[in-house]
Amino acid sequence: MRKVVKWFLILLGGLVGLLVVAVIGLSIYGTMKFKARYANRPLYPISADTSPEGQARGKYLMEDAMLCAEACHSPEGKPFQGTVENINQGPISVVFAVPNLTPDQETGLGSWSDAEVARAIREGVDKDGVGLVVMPAYNYHALSDADVSAIVGYLRSLQPVHHEIPPFSANIIAKIMMAMGAFGPSSVGEPVTAPKETPSIGTPEYGKYMVALGACSDCHRENLAGGPLPFAEPGSPLSANLTPAGEISKWTEAQFIAAVREGRHPGGGNLHDGMPRYNMTDEDLRSIFVYLKTLPPAEQQKK
Repeated sequence: MRKVVKWFLILLGGLVGLLVVAVIGLSIYGTMKFKARYANRPLYPISADTSPEGQARGKYLMEDAMLCAEACHSPEGKPFQGTVENINQGPISVVFAVPNLTPDQETGLGSWSDAEVARAIREGVDKDGVGLVVMPAYNYHALSDADVSAIVGYLRSLQPVHHEIPPFSANIIAKIMMAMGAFGPSSVGEPVTAPKETPSIGTPEYGKYMVALGACSDCHRENLAGGPLPFAEPGSPLSANLTPAGEISKWTEAQFIAAVREGRHPGGGNLHDGMPRYNMTDEDLRSIFVYLKTLPPAEQQKK
């Protein structure tokens, strides 16, 4: 009997030891991944397009196509001044800090170069070479040089606002979960080292481009076949299947435009509030519709 107890205690001690090692390892990994530094990362040359046309294009992209203002950067009607929210859910504690994007020299982007702003948008790395957190640069990596230049030009045109924002911070549990991909892909992408062109409007390629900028795959899955929404409450509706295997294949172009822009379902009623309303141009929405028709049919994920 004593031998059995002895071996049980040895086994239990070994398991506890492995658990401790695993927790320590995950803690170190999460800490290393959180706001990691990227030394000697190349800085692709970009100059802000401050022409009226460039600023208009940048405003359209940020506010109507990418929904940067609505999603994160313009709380309480304060355009791009940043915000702070304390999130405490169970063991997760996060200070969700959205930076000030106005050209204020001390608290905004005034001290950043055009190329540094562009790198943050497309690669998820700030002016000091530190990785950003919860920034969908994995979608915006597709941005062409002309369009990212227009976005930077638009940001340069904003009224500077002195608004101090604390750094984004998280407890160790949240850091581990971020490192493990629980909150989505890493914000940091591959360096941009070659020119990126905007596809021709009206083509499937341009439609794919706008789908990336609209972050459609964040909800509709990488293959756009839809499924359960991230962090949705039980019983929440699934995101729609946008491939030809879904009901969208029966929609007309006009019905698709009304659904995306106004939230009107062709069968009557409105789309779920979780579906953003994109105020994109008819040309851009037509391009997206053309692109969706080229996708291989895929089954919607049910769980």
